[in-house]
Amino acid sequence: MELRLVNPAHQAPVLPQSDKASATSAPKSAWQRRASDLCFIALKASAFIASSYLMALGAPLLFFLALSGGDAGLLFAQIANIAERFLAADHARQAAFLGEVKVVLFGLATLLIAWRLPRFLRDLGRELSGEKR
Repeated sequence: MELRLVNPAHQAPVLPQSDKASATSAPKSAWQRRASDLCFIALKASAFIASSYLMALGAPLLFFLALSGGDAGLLFAQIANIAERFLAADHARQAAFLGEVKVVLFGLATLLIAWRLPRFLRDLGRELSGEKR
């Protein structure tokens, strides 16, 4: 014999379907679809920009790691050398160096974004149209 416990509080009565239930499951209106597409595009674009800037910030580290031949000791020796020279320089030279670093990083980020943009747009169009890969 099977033991079956039934709690009446957990049994929901079956209610008749009203006309309002079919109205809430209606397809989205045009402005709701556009708003959801805009939010989707904003999220994907912000992730794209953030990942591109992170790639640009990681590129100097990759450069110095390649320059040191993959040896962490040499990598940190190079970084320490740059830090010592930066701290020993006067304020004008420090400002000039930081300005050059900014220009190089923004230029590198711009190149990365331009290189990755066609694929991003193609994938975004594919996702918005509902196509599968």
